[in-house]
Amino acid sequence: MQNSNSHQTNILADMAAFLHDIRYIILFYVFGDFLTTRHALAYGFEENIFLRAVMTEYGVWSFLILKLVFLIIVYYNYKLLRQESAGWRRLWEISKKFIISVGIFLVFNNLMVIFLECSFLEIIKSIPL
Repeated sequence: MQNSNSHQTNILADMAAFLHDIRYIILFYVFGDFLTTRHALAYGFEENIFLRAVMTEYGVWSFLILKLVFLIIVYYNYKLLRQESAGWRRLWEISKKFIISVGIFLVFNNLMVIFLECSFLEIIKSIPL
């Protein structure tokens, strides 16, 4: 019985450490992108063909489910990379910062759609090469 409680405590502590470590991923990539995308859809359509098809078929909430599935993949990578050498742990830190950066970009892009009715990607596409 004592060993079982100790194991559960370790799992909870590990999960709490993981959630703390990815708090900005959750804030920007999961909730920020989901909420701003949901609002921005009133001003246009989803540019990502895959996400557009999924949301058309299953509704906008399927987008949040995909984000949560992504968090499961992130957790698997977190566990895998954190138990390896310092170089692999560094890869986790780089990956985490990259995902946060993508989340911030997506929120920024969605806010542009909401307030300016054009996306950053549309501006980039309109620049003549």
